[in-house]
Amino acid sequence: MDPLASGTGGITLFASTSDNAYTQNPSSQSWVERRDFNAGMVNLSLDRYIYSVSTGMPMPPTAHLKIGLVAAGTRGIEARDSRGYYAGDLTDTEMTYYLAFSNRFTDRLSFGLSFKLLSKQLSSEEDWLDLKGSGFGAGVGVTYKATKGGTLAIAIKDWNAAYKWKTQDVFERGGSYQDVFPMSLAYGWHQNLGLVSLAVEHDHFFIGEDIFRAAVLFQGLKELKLNAGASLEDGNILPGVSARYDFTLRGGATRIHIDLGISGGAPHEGLRNYLGWGMDF
Repeated sequence: MDPLASGTGGITLFASTSDNAYTQNPSSQSWVERRDFNAGMVNLSLDRYIYSVSTGMPMPPTAHLKIGLVAAGTRGIEARDSRGYYAGDLTDTEMTYYLAFSNRFTDRLSFGLSFKLLSKQLSSEEDWLDLKGSGFGAGVGVTYKATKGGTLAIAIKDWNAAYKWKTQDVFERGGSYQDVFPMSLAYGWHQNLGLVSLAVEHDHFFIGEDIFRAAVLFQGLKELKLNAGASLEDGNILPGVSARYDFTLRGGATRIHIDLGISGGAPHEGLRNYLGWGMDF
């Protein structure tokens, strides 16, 4: 969901592989020692989009707090009536609000909790349709610096997450029901080899689906970081690359980064384009 992750195959268990790692593995923020702010956007085919914004702060001596918002949706969906005639445009919007807290118990072990509020709305520009769903979800994460340069991360995601709908006021035969998010167990390994880092991740969904991810991160240039990775989803390999330009302001007290990314989408979808920026201070 962010430019950095687009070049790591979507690995989101480590702070170095995704600016939104806190949403998937809240313990990943435990070793972040400065306040930060990040914003990103993704343009997809078929008028789809993802926007994200987050900020975090250390809470001495060993804790960290992070909050954020991810907005996603689709614009310009053509509505048709029962006769097939054009009936205006629909907008599909999802808003997810995140709160993540983590704490280091030792210099090598951290634990984190994340909570998210879910909101989804399908509406028409003529106000003849306004359907809303909402819900709540949680997750936990553990990060362990197992070896010199090697880090293990484990997370359980989307516990109790679901959209709850009440459609009695919208449809003649409406009712109450839920769209349940599939809970998953993810684990990964990040190995720092100096100028190059390697990362892998396996995301197992309890509905019987799996996603595998792998990435190479290159940090051999002074202000430029390059990433390349891929994910294996539903038998399809989705590659991606990203670049981060990092520089300082105010004599080094504030660091700014600008991110660009591109990744392949599902078959016949086309490319996904990413842009982001952020700072730590």
